[in-house]
Amino acid sequence: KTSPKAFLFTLKCHSGLPPTKMRLMARYDDHAVSHAINNGPCFGLDDIEVGYVVDLTYCSTIVGSTYECPEGQRGDTFLTGSKRCFKASEVEVFSVQEKV
Repeated sequence: KTSPKAFLFTLKCHSGLPPTKMRLMARYDDHAVSHAINNGPCFGLDDIEVGYVVDLTYCSTIVGSTYECPEGQRGDTFLTGSKRCFKASEVEVFSVQEKV
């Protein structure tokens, strides 16, 4: 789905960064999030993928392809410490609505 104002954020991560906002790169605003019938949401092209056909707790992360990776960090390890794949114990997705 398209969302030029989309962003990801972390409150706590493996690398010890303070709460961090990761903005969507302008040229990818049409790849903010996608959904598939057998998977959970995918944020960016593959920045954060939640769920997989066989195991819905299987997740992967490689921030930096669609969302900005924090300076000095590796997109595949700074969130969880593992290289790419991890098991999710809890996932929360928020939608920010403008006040009407």
